[in-house]
Amino acid sequence: MSPLIPNSKISLQNTGINSAPKILVIGGANLDITGSCFARLIPGDSNPGIIKNSPGGVGRNIAENLQKLGIETTLLSIIGRDFGGNLILNHCKNAGINTSAFFEHETLSTGTYLAINNQIGSLVAAISDMSVIDTLTPCLLEQRQSYFNSNDELVLEANLSAETIEWICKTNADKKIHADAVSATKAVRLKTVLPHIHTLKVNRQEASAILGKNGDDDFLAKSLFDQGVKRVLLSKGPQGCSLYSKEAIEETSAIKGENISDTGAGDALLAGFIASQYILKTQKDQLQFAAACATFALGSEEAVNPMLSCEQIKTQFLSHLDKEAWL
Repeated sequence: MSPLIPNSKISLQNTGINSAPKILVIGGANLDITGSCFARLIPGDSNPGIIKNSPGGVGRNIAENLQKLGIETTLLSIIGRDFGGNLILNHCKNAGINTSAFFEHETLSTGTYLAINNQIGSLVAAISDMSVIDTLTPCLLEQRQSYFNSNDELVLEANLSAETIEWICKTNADKKIHADAVSATKAVRLKTVLPHIHTLKVNRQEASAILGKNGDDDFLAKSLFDQGVKRVLLSKGPQGCSLYSKEAIEETSAIKGENISDTGAGDALLAGFIASQYILKTQKDQLQFAAACATFALGSEEAVNPMLSCEQIKTQFLSHLDKEAWL
């Protein structure tokens, strides 16, 4: 008997964006355990604070952000038969994400991300147990080929193995594929598939890891662009973000907002940029929309702000845009 059991199909919510594609996200779905200090963290001591369990994982976060922004989204991931798996599955279904492509593993536990934040919500340290995602192999994904065929665009993230990333890109070369580099350690897994990637979200450290060399923002982004990436979305944290494409180079400052937790802000940035292609006309405005989504994520204790919507982003951050800017 196979240790991997698919879940039953669910119905999708009507998202309301007629021109938007159907998107398949392939990546991790984790249980996030977050500890936040009430005061300055004292290393080597017990720090008073609050501990919360919530659904997370780069792939799952991106999928929920996309769904909340009006994109019909399916998540292909793998979870364990445990508390974390049930929490993730129920949350995804309630958010309207199609979970029918999920696998459950009989023996391994659901991926778990343990984070410690300081009193202003910034990450101090984290430990991730992601062994279950290593079982999401090309052989297993072949069982979900119909999902790759029936969706218009793909999003993958570098928690997947290099072998799995390469299989996805080469098997679906006709699809528009977006990628999140995740971390400097894992970003190198994208090195061989750069010509297949439409939008690559990286920070400076991740870009340097992929390229095997250092440089300023322009050098790193141009080098990735020269190796075949169609668009480089460069995250610069508090300094904002930049977009490099054949059309132009755009930059935007970080949008000010409340900073409760920075977990999930980068996932919101990529999801916001992907969704913005079907919401706003110019790359400059699309980049601002993405930055606003990242700021909105910072204002929530959850990895995905439960209040996220296109209307919230428009009214809170982009009210200065006239009606001609919107599709």
